[in-house]
Amino acid sequence: MSKEIKKFQIRYNTHSKSEEDRWRLIEDGNEYLVSNIEINGLTYTTKDWMPELDEYKWHISCEGYCEIKDSTAYVTTIKEESVLTRHILKTISWRLIGTIDTMILGWIITGNPITGLKIGALELLTKMTLYFIHERIWYKYIRIGSAKTKKNK
Repeated sequence: MSKEIKKFQIRYNTHSKSEEDRWRLIEDGNEYLVSNIEINGLTYTTKDWMPELDEYKWHISCEGYCEIKDSTAYVTTIKEESVLTRHILKTISWRLIGTIDTMILGWIITGNPITGLKIGALELLTKMTLYFIHERIWYKYIRIGSAKTKKNK
């Protein structure tokens, strides 16, 4: 299968009589029968019209790339673009709250509102960068309570 992004539909093969062909992996009308399917990423369900059957069928669907090895389909889905945007927006909103708090505390401690603003401005830049890095490390590498951790148990 090629490395271009494609939509895949997955359904159990009710006609299967062996382990080798129990899953149907459908891509642009082409059907591949495999024993296992491993999907790394986002999936969703779809109700799709099947003209050859003249009826609707429900599928587990995803978009991405697929490679078939030893009767197992390995599907890597495309990353949801909103994840990165969400991390950026969450970083900015949380940092604004923290910066306002720092400015007020700097003003209270020094008695000078300008000093509070200076401390807040510097702190805004450094902590927003550190938080974003921290959030991405947790998202990519730390699997406490994530679906991958639960799957491995």
